[in-house]
Amino acid sequence: MEIAAPHAAGKGKKPDAVFSILQRANQAVRELGTENVINASIGAIYDEEEKFAFLPTVKEYLQQLPASEMMSYAPIAGLPEFEEAVIKETLGKFQPENTFVRALATPGGTGAVRHVVYNYTQQGEKVLVPDWAWGPYWTIAAEHQRQVEVYQMFNSQGELNLESLQEKIVQLLEEQEQLVIIFNTPAHNPTGYSITNLEWEKMLSFFREYVLNKRKKIILLLDLAYLDYAGTKEETRSFMRLFSDLPESILITMAFSMSKSYLIYGLRSGALIGLSSSEKVIAEFYRVNVCSNRGVWSNGTRCAQRLLAEVAASPTLSRRVEQERADYTGLLQKRAGLFLKEAKEVDLALLPYQSGFFITIPTKQPGEIAEKLREQHFYTVPLAKGIRIAICGVPTYKIPGMASRLKEVLG
Repeated sequence: MEIAAPHAAGKGKKPDAVFSILQRANQAVRELGTENVINASIGAIYDEEEKFAFLPTVKEYLQQLPASEMMSYAPIAGLPEFEEAVIKETLGKFQPENTFVRALATPGGTGAVRHVVYNYTQQGEKVLVPDWAWGPYWTIAAEHQRQVEVYQMFNSQGELNLESLQEKIVQLLEEQEQLVIIFNTPAHNPTGYSITNLEWEKMLSFFREYVLNKRKKIILLLDLAYLDYAGTKEETRSFMRLFSDLPESILITMAFSMSKSYLIYGLRSGALIGLSSSEKVIAEFYRVNVCSNRGVWSNGTRCAQRLLAEVAASPTLSRRVEQERADYTGLLQKRAGLFLKEAKEVDLALLPYQSGFFITIPTKQPGEIAEKLREQHFYTVPLAKGIRIAICGVPTYKIPGMASRLKEVLG
């Protein structure tokens, strides 16, 4: 007997790709020992002893909080100090000129993605993402009876394929009055690619011209999950200045995540930021999304919000957090550098990578290749067109030989 409503009846028949593989990897570790397993599945940093990585300053701060800050409700929109801190931490000195900005709390960046997909598209409409993208975008869209359209992310030179992107935008805006476009940058999941400032300039020029000529609306959603592990603040945020003086029919939204930036994945804290040249558009943005907070999860995690507010207000806390984060960024760069060097030596084809948690190898048989690797106790995540390596979770001593094993299995 099926009792679920028709729109829900087919959900969940396939297990989550990442967490189901993580479960198998953990079981292999228990049976064979950590030293005999490579777990390159989960997007979380593990230290050189293959233990869950955390920021000591964050741990110390949370442990000294009183019960009222640990367990009490936060306001539906989030603590006011948290809203201000999110804007300061994300934009800083790179806030675009002549723009209005608001932020509200969400449970991780995922909550922010959910709000934009739901509140800026209608049932049955399409959201635009690249062909290489985080799988839950499809899950979130389907959960709200939306669809996903893809463009080809890379051209033959390994650069952002602006021609394919523009072609899809024109196609979709012939069918819809407005369009949500999701960009996961910098340090894109699953490739590690970061959109350049020049690419942003070209895209924004096209967006401006298109909305003014066609009287359409474009909502850009920037998934900033890996922002703080992609380089210096200048390198990772300077493109944000380019959002100055946009037409009011272009809304910039940003999904901010404390999961990666503060390594507190389980506390589920993040925010949705909106930027517009129109005060009315931002007032609407804040109103409708705060209402969605109440209608979906009600309140966020107060202790995580208090943490961010305090870090933003305290130069001492901020310096400590940034140094600890920089140490892990250096660790990621070291691991990736070793892998990339060996991949070049053995002629292993990779998608363009600059920084971040993941490196991806294209293949036409991702499921088959992942299964062969699992037989060697090497756990990766198969994608539609490739294999994702979570370099963030593999200790440095296990990196040598990984690219060679992949090359051998790929044939």
